[in-house]
Amino acid sequence: MSPLVEHHYIEKLYKYHCLKCKYLEWTPADIVDEFADLDIYCDEEYDEKQNKNRKGMPVMVCPNCNEDFYYLGEKKEEKHSYLEEDDECIPF
Repeated sequence: MSPLVEHHYIEKLYKYHCLKCKYLEWTPADIVDEFADLDIYCDEEYDEKQNKNRKGMPVMVCPNCNEDFYYLGEKKEEKHSYLEEDDECIPF
């Protein structure tokens, strides 16, 4: 059996909230950043209310009520780790 190796990584999160149902969620930055990359093509699709509330971040869909989901202005980083077998190749 191969020895286990611990890998560390940092996950960036953005806090999003719904104005209708008040649902809050820390959303992974990887997901938000994917939408932000597409956002440059959709800027004119936001109405005045959405533009005011979005704080320069993409508007997403609330997973609780399907209304607009806005960036709250907070972000954080969490440290995580996982174990993986060390599959080092050994020559014959």
